[in-house]
Amino acid sequence: MISVLVGLVLALASLVLGLSVHREVPALDRDLHLAATELGPDFTHAATAISFVLSPGLATITLTSLALRALLARDALVLRAAVLLAVSWCTILARYGYQRVRPIEYPQWAYPSGHVTAVTAVALTGVLLVGQLAREHLRHAIALAATAVALTAASRVVLEMHWFTDTVGAVLAVLGVGLVAARALRLMPPGRQPEQPPGQPREQPPKQPLKHPPKRPPRRPSWRPLGVVSRREQS
Repeated sequence: MISVLVGLVLALASLVLGLSVHREVPALDRDLHLAATELGPDFTHAATAISFVLSPGLATITLTSLALRALLARDALVLRAAVLLAVSWCTILARYGYQRVRPIEYPQWAYPSGHVTAVTAVALTGVLLVGQLAREHLRHAIALAATAVALTAASRVVLEMHWFTDTVGAVLAVLGVGLVAARALRLMPPGRQPEQPPGQPREQPPKQPLKHPPKRPPRRPSWRPLGVVSRREQS
């Protein structure tokens, strides 16, 4: 239930941010855009490479792979992950409502960032899958996902394709909608089991009573050859 409340708060924050910046450019966006224009060509080349790898194409490949895996292997968990990725990625459609202009002339709206939306959706789906299948690696997955999202956001600002708040709004929208969808799809990682205090014997689960008592072996009948009389009969 907490994840749903957090998701709703994040989605609402993305909505409020989008409504507050779609007409006027904040000073923070202008300052960061000016700083990006003063960077050298090395930063531009690096940002171009990052935007090429961490892009909507990555989300397309991931979604297609998950869908094929779910279809061929009939894996319900993978199918739910594919649905989560698709639902989270659909938050990009909100840009047609905000209609924010980019820092440079471009035929698409700015808020939220398409690259950041796609990469954040892939990152969230990957983290939740790791939480389901390999919880011991969850921290590493979160660190890797956060790094990928941060690099994507920075590259879009360096390339002057987005304002900084475009990237922030994309992250908020994907995480907000994604957490609510993950709860509905039962993809949230299970709670951690309480650890046993050191030196204390581990509790054994109670033994379940047997549904059917064990069958006794049949009693072997006593027999003797014909004509042989027992001592009891002779007396």
